[in-house]
Amino acid sequence: MRNIYVLFSAILFFSNSVFAEGDVMLKRKTEHLKYIIHYGFIQGGKASLKLKTERYKGEEVQHLILSGRTTGVTNSLFGVKNTYESYVDKETLLPIKAIRDIKEGNYKRYNELVFDRENNKVYSKKSGEHDVVEGVHDILSAFYYARVKLFNSDLVKGQNLKIDTYFSDEPFLLQFKFMGYETINSKLGKIKCYKFIPIVETGRIFKDKDDLKIWISADENKVPVRVQFDLFIGSLRCDLINFPHQVVDEDDF
Repeated sequence: MRNIYVLFSAILFFSNSVFAEGDVMLKRKTEHLKYIIHYGFIQGGKASLKLKTERYKGEEVQHLILSGRTTGVTNSLFGVKNTYESYVDKETLLPIKAIRDIKEGNYKRYNELVFDRENNKVYSKKSGEHDVVEGVHDILSAFYYARVKLFNSDLVKGQNLKIDTYFSDEPFLLQFKFMGYETINSKLGKIKCYKFIPIVETGRIFKDKDDLKIWISADENKVPVRVQFDLFIGSLRCDLINFPHQVVDEDDF
């Protein structure tokens, strides 16, 4: 269950702010998105993402705070409360500092990462200094970067997107495949979406490599509308509940 919520936390970061097509950002000073997690017919958790424009060491940055927790019966069984934070340079879109605060049952883990761009190093509070590739991201800033640089109408069905990250105190190549467009019938209405399948390891949680799916609104907002996990034990789904969007008809595409 721990790995499920790590994936969930990472995926939800697609919703960190609002961008236009290409490299032009439509910046918001603040944003607060909310999600509900369902396991079958059971509401199993909540998540939220906040975007703030703050100053870090004298520079204006984007401060992103993602939190997720279990509720109800699920909370009594698993007790998950996770928080991820990232301080992102507004010009380069690269992370300056990242925080991971994990509480899952009796398991707890806290770590901070500080990125040294000049020397291509990352300093981990848990494990010390590490060499990294140029332009490396943390798992949150990677999605932030993807929305600005990679998500647009030029995507080709079947195209693979790759971003080098440093996550869980080790290098991690984030990969996901664009599967085309799909309309989602959500509580917020009909929404035209980009559909992505992140590449996951099979065995412990997933039976097939396409058991994790993400739908991102195919408009100027580019927020995640739905995230679905098809697991050995059943299906887990995360749905956006409070963000404005463009309602579309099937004839629009």
